[in-house]
Amino acid sequence: MDPINEYEVRGTYDIGFIRRQIADKMKSLNFSDKEISEVSIVVSELCSNIIKHNAVDGKIRFFEITERSRVGIEIVAEDKGPGIEDIDEVLKDGVSSKGTMGGGFGAIRRFSDFFEIRSNTKDIENKGMLAGTMITVRKWRFTSIDASGTGSSEIKVSVMSRPHTGFSVNGDCYYTKGFGDREIIAVVDGLGHGMEAHEAASRAVKIIDENIHCSIDEIIRNMNMALKNTRGAVVALVIIYKFINEFEMISIGNIDCRYIAGGTTEKLLSYNGYVGAYRGSCKARKHNYNKGDILVLCSDGISSKWEIDRYSHGIINSPSVLCSTVFKEHARQNDDATMLVAVL
Repeated sequence: MDPINEYEVRGTYDIGFIRRQIADKMKSLNFSDKEISEVSIVVSELCSNIIKHNAVDGKIRFFEITERSRVGIEIVAEDKGPGIEDIDEVLKDGVSSKGTMGGGFGAIRRFSDFFEIRSNTKDIENKGMLAGTMITVRKWRFTSIDASGTGSSEIKVSVMSRPHTGFSVNGDCYYTKGFGDREIIAVVDGLGHGMEAHEAASRAVKIIDENIHCSIDEIIRNMNMALKNTRGAVVALVIIYKFINEFEMISIGNIDCRYIAGGTTEKLLSYNGYVGAYRGSCKARKHNYNKGDILVLCSDGISSKWEIDRYSHGIINSPSVLCSTVFKEHARQNDDATMLVAVL
């Protein structure tokens, strides 16, 4: 690890200097112009947050980090300011404790591959904890070669979804978002059909998006709380770690989850129940994969009777063709239907 570079944040005049120092470091590590621009926004937001809250001893530290063959940069913003009363609330875009636009934390999360915030609103003497906030972000340099050197790290995703025949809104929702080091995918099926099912599924997807840097277990716990006053939903949530060829998943309810490798299919088990009223404990299941393997997530609007060995290599190797073919043949008219195919 490189020596830590540390700079004090005392006023707006410090922001440009710190931004340039980090940009120069990233250039030396062969980050792209786009990645440098994104991190510059992150640095501006971190510094501005320290300044506008009149925080004491505001500092920015940064250094190079490595993991296997990956190269990245870690930035830590720390202060002895007033702290943040409700972290979950201010992490939502558009929310600010100072009456401003409140997009800062949202921008920081979107442009970072890792985001963590710790904050105390008062000194806790017996634990040696002082009032203040510490935010840690990491950005990995994107490369088209994965950690094992076997090829592109890109995940190809295709989705088809439609509402129950005769309904104007879809009770199913899906989520897919890519980062430098991982991809998050999910299929959510609100219980029943129509507007109430749609509201439950939409809320579940919103929770995923607001918690993208949390662990998969935390996302599901937060979702379960958020859906308590809704009809509820069944969910399959997967985080794919592209550089170590591993994914972890939690599925609750009757989502059909399949892992397809070398022409064979493994049906991935779900926990019984539904999100919004789930009382048990559920832990993420981890699974290694090879490039070219396939993950399929289907709501119960897709008949589970389809089998991968019925289709040609031409269909299997294209996520959009596989998705549209199975959907056309097996989507039920009397239910919302969603199918997501990810080629790893």
